[in-house]
Amino acid sequence: MDLTPRLESFNPSRMNLELEALLSSDVRLKVLMVSANRFGLMVSALRLNARKLLVGAMTTEEEALPYLRSGRPGILLCSDRLEGGDGFSLARQARLLVPDIRIMMLLHEENPDVAKAIRSNVDAIISEVDIGDTCQPVSRGLLAIANRQTYLSPTALALLKSQSPANQTDTVKLTSRQDEILSMLLNGDTEILIADRLGISLTTVKDHTKVLRSKFGVKSKVELVMRAMRLAVAR
Repeated sequence: MDLTPRLESFNPSRMNLELEALLSSDVRLKVLMVSANRFGLMVSALRLNARKLLVGAMTTEEEALPYLRSGRPGILLCSDRLEGGDGFSLARQARLLVPDIRIMMLLHEENPDVAKAIRSNVDAIISEVDIGDTCQPVSRGLLAIANRQTYLSPTALALLKSQSPANQTDTVKLTSRQDEILSMLLNGDTEILIADRLGISLTTVKDHTKVLRSKFGVKSKVELVMRAMRLAVAR
């Protein structure tokens, strides 16, 4: 893919926006990176190390575990494919060792198992296919982490729907508008953005979200998103 034409659409100040959001959040700014992509790992690790945010960078699950135990990172950035072990197992162990850790996973496989990532308690899921897209999934994923929200990149969300049972909401009956708003919430959109995109008032969106929370039996928007994702991956 030739990314050159898209470069102008990326705002260099976006990273500053993410950093400001993370700094103002209660997330510990200590990052652990684990990926089989050595080049990408080194480039990203160098940037984080320069800001003194990096706890460690490695390519295997086994190497990452001591850093989780001793460094207690606030953020884990990992890929599903590692040189040893796998990202799904690492994410589950990270959650056990550091309960309040926030996890972003990059899916490299051609037809990745998005449901498996969700079952591994990952907060932000990004398909490699979306890297370079003008929606800037990595930025949106980091902002979701800062705000303790969840995020699925467009391709990851589409894959989740295609991989899940056809009638994934049989137990929760939704109107077409409620289903539309729920899909946008799963994509990490804010209620303000949803109102703007659908051409309806913010009050109307909030009313729909309130009804959705009631139907799914949860009290918050974050719980709503997580509950909807869990229903989608139920086998």
